[in-house]
Amino acid sequence: MSTPNDLQPPAVPPEKYTRDYFEQWCHGADEFRTSGGTLLPKRLRIPLDIANVQTHHRVLDIGCGRGEVALHCAQRGALVWSIDYAAAAIELAEESLAHVESSVRTRIKLMQADARALPFDDASMDVAFMLDVVEHLTPPELDQALQEVWRVLRPGGILIVHTMPNLWYYAVGYQLYRLVQCIRGVHLPADPRDRWPFKDVHVNEQTPLSLWRTLRRNGFITRVWLQSTQSYAYESNPIVRLGMETFVRIPFINLVFCNDIFALARKPGV
Repeated sequence: MSTPNDLQPPAVPPEKYTRDYFEQWCHGADEFRTSGGTLLPKRLRIPLDIANVQTHHRVLDIGCGRGEVALHCAQRGALVWSIDYAAAAIELAEESLAHVESSVRTRIKLMQADARALPFDDASMDVAFMLDVVEHLTPPELDQALQEVWRVLRPGGILIVHTMPNLWYYAVGYQLYRLVQCIRGVHLPADPRDRWPFKDVHVNEQTPLSLWRTLRRNGFITRVWLQSTQSYAYESNPIVRLGMETFVRIPFINLVFCNDIFALARKPGV
């Protein structure tokens, strides 16, 4: 078990993650602003459906951000420990959860903590979430965090991961889309990261294969798949929109057109 004193400073300082980051730029910000966390974006609904959280479950939400996952797990009766190393995230989650009914709020423990040194006993959790966390940790940091998750999960416990972007999409699919847009008179940057003001916080972007290898290396029985959480309603051309919606679903073709990577990782055991 690692302790905070054992750790090197994180590659991405927690101060990088401001309230503006969580309130304006994190996927699902629109739903959060209108509902306070009761409405979920698809990237969070899918992991919750997979987890099938039950009343008796002890749940760990790593990189909890605004606290939506904690809220929905607690509403299903689970005990939830939500951690984030960014003070802005914990502050925002505290504010949003202050308005929920006390029977739900008392089932949630918010903590500022580092995923590389989880302050929990061995085999103490049934379910863990790492949703949009992987890409923010360097490879050594990710290995440390996954080893800690493996430690705190009970035998047979599960870890659910979502990460984006898919580097294969950035290398192929995005470039083809950029070409189509250029023909239509819309000019997109060669590097898709240039569309986002917080691009420097992504230090370990993945492919389905690299994520599978990383989870397997750290002892998990692993299934990785692509499943789009994007809406293409903004695309005015119905032919282009249909193509985008189709390519993200077709096996093998979606390897370079789908930008969302999911994983279900299980700790061996009962």
